[in-house]
Amino acid sequence: MLTPQQVQAAIQEGIKYKTIDQFLEKGLKGKRVKLAGAMAKDGISKYATFFNDWQAVAAEAAAARQQMRELKVDEVQSNGLLHVLVEVRGGGIVGVSRIDRGYQGKRAHLVLKAGEQIIQPVDKSMIKQSNEVAGSVLWGTTMRKITLEFAFDVSPNDLQSPVEVILIDGDGNKHRQTADLSGILDISY
Repeated sequence: MLTPQQVQAAIQEGIKYKTIDQFLEKGLKGKRVKLAGAMAKDGISKYATFFNDWQAVAAEAAAARQQMRELKVDEVQSNGLLHVLVEVRGGGIVGVSRIDRGYQGKRAHLVLKAGEQIIQPVDKSMIKQSNEVAGSVLWGTTMRKITLEFAFDVSPNDLQSPVEVILIDGDGNKHRQTADLSGILDISY
């Protein structure tokens, strides 16, 4: 849980950015975990970025600025959650089709495995989908990127040892990576 002073500091950081996308691209400080690169068997790169409540409040403040509204300290709910942005990206007809089938809406799921314990998210949503043209003008191919958001109610003790991050797509395929998330919940701003 953040103190009112920490919430105010997070708001001040967030309003330095014109949009939430700008904050997520340039200001978000978290632990990025590569679940699969572009050379993955399915041709889809998958990354998870873990961050704490302070960073989530800063992102919320950037979103408020983008909407020309002010985020006030008493509007912020800080629950001490571990937040995760999952980005999946692929291109071409096959890659875009696989992304649509496996990651649209709430089809994808993310869990953490700490020892033998499977930790389920308390919240999940698809926050963004974008299409872009990549490659040369003559051979341009469509690229698709989907960003999903998850939140976990975990304690720092749950994260003392490395955890297994497991992204499950809509077809039931599991993409795994072990990550050291110790200290990610610490607020030191």
